[in-house]
Amino acid sequence: MILNEALRLYPAAPISLRETTNNVKIGGLQIPAKTQLFIAMAAVHYDPKIWGDDAKLFNPMRFIEPKKHLATYFPFGLGPRICVGQNLAIVEAKIVLAMIVRKYNFVVSPSYVHAPVQVLTVRPKYGAPMILHRVSS
Repeated sequence: MILNEALRLYPAAPISLRETTNNVKIGGLQIPAKTQLFIAMAAVHYDPKIWGDDAKLFNPMRFIEPKKHLATYFPFGLGPRICVGQNLAIVEAKIVLAMIVRKYNFVVSPSYVHAPVQVLTVRPKYGAPMILHRVSS
């Protein structure tokens, strides 16, 4: 739930580009074939109608119940063009976190400044300094 919430707020690739192959109608909007669409995940991932009034806050408890519609959460894309590395990325993150918490307690440094920036991916502008304390065995 923690990884899902982190990826909801800060997806690795926050914009997805798709091109229509046929004429399509979405709601009342006609979209011609060969139109390039930029899909901004933040528009969906931060929508209070989907996630509640606290949509911009970190709350892993949102993922206790599955969402009613699949397209409300897509940090790795959706459908036939979903990221092939999704499962590997999640397993790697779980393994790394498990290895760290076995040996260390950690907290965010008081010098941390929350400033996510989007280059190709979303990353902290000033890094993410942590204070680690070895767990006594």
